[in-house]
Amino acid sequence: MISRAILQTLRYSDHFGFPLTVDEIYFRLVGEGSSRLLLIRNINKLLESSLIQKTDAYYHLPGRSSLVARRLKRAKLSNPLIARAQHLSSIFHSVPSILAIYLTGSLAVCNSSAASDIDLMIITQNHRLWTTRLLLTLYTSLLGLRRTPNSTKNTGKLCLNLYLTPKTYHLPPSKQNLYTAYELIQATPLYDPHNTHAQLLAANPWIHSYLPNVPAGPGPVGHNNLPTGPGPIGHLIESLSYHLQLLYMKSKLTRELITPDAAFFHPHDPGVKALRGLSLKGIPGCKPSRARRQAKGESSMEPDV
Repeated sequence: MISRAILQTLRYSDHFGFPLTVDEIYFRLVGEGSSRLLLIRNINKLLESSLIQKTDAYYHLPGRSSLVARRLKRAKLSNPLIARAQHLSSIFHSVPSILAIYLTGSLAVCNSSAASDIDLMIITQNHRLWTTRLLLTLYTSLLGLRRTPNSTKNTGKLCLNLYLTPKTYHLPPSKQNLYTAYELIQATPLYDPHNTHAQLLAANPWIHSYLPNVPAGPGPVGHNNLPTGPGPIGHLIESLSYHLQLLYMKSKLTRELITPDAAFFHPHDPGVKALRGLSLKGIPGCKPSRARRQAKGESSMEPDV
């Protein structure tokens, strides 16, 4: 039912203190496809029955009108952090192996507090991920830009917690969940000359099991326009970088997903506790048992390496 999907969508966003406009409800609608006209009809029915409320242009759960002022305040607080992220990305993309840099997390939707850090997703050339990560880690550590588990002041610090290559655009089943679907559609490109965002979304059609109203996009996009990978010496350097970093991190890793072509520094996906509040039964690809397994924590931290 559309009404049920609207409630699920607002409940999920309420977990992040984020009331939604009509367009945002349509785009983020969980588990059900809908036309805008049908969506608006069902929103009005929910308003009439007091199951949801509206404040200015935003819809929210009953008694949560204070979230509207909070969202507007956080949008203003996010502006300087976004400007900082844009400035730093303009420096990082001078590294030739970087294909794209994305802003992710709460800052990507302008929902950050003044003390927030900056979550970035880095796309690198194939067989260049760990060499690239080593360069960025050294640079951001030397300049004190990087958030680590031992950081005391994290305002504006960088959390480089996700690295991918074109080989790993299709995310593994363990990462295919509602939280990740939102993260992918909300990711804001700071640098993307090769249109990797379209490729990334096209490679993950499972997103539409959770968010059917998200545009399907142009379909699979080839990688022929991407820079070529490293030569034999570059492969050797990459292999050494991978094994040395893996050896250093070994004692610190918990549930992170680390491979030669991907690095997910998320012991627990942030926000998955919100899945406990959703009735997921009946949503394609969104099983309650999976939600319970995923709802185990909210930490997201790059290891101190």
